[in-house]
Amino acid sequence: MKLTIKLFAVIRLSTNRNVVNLNIDNPINIVELLKMVSDIIDYDLIKKLIKNDTIIPGVIILIDGVNIHHLEKLETKIIRDSIISIFPAVAGG
Repeated sequence: MKLTIKLFAVIRLSTNRNVVNLNIDNPINIVELLKMVSDIIDYDLIKKLIKNDTIIPGVIILIDGVNIHHLEKLETKIIRDSIISIFPAVAGG
């Protein structure tokens, strides 16, 4: 499967990367995906997006435009070619 992972906000600024492409052979869940991308970009996405095994409030992760909060959250399996968009929680006003 071909996955395109789009990175936004502080993740993009901190890593100077806006897209990561992955080819995987088997379905993976969101946590596995985040670990793989973290290794590639040398930036701990787990620490920035997850706390106590749950998504930090304000974090948005979309699979083909669908928020994983409306799927199986962190257990959501990616089972086909997809575009994943990752938005960290943003503060400010």
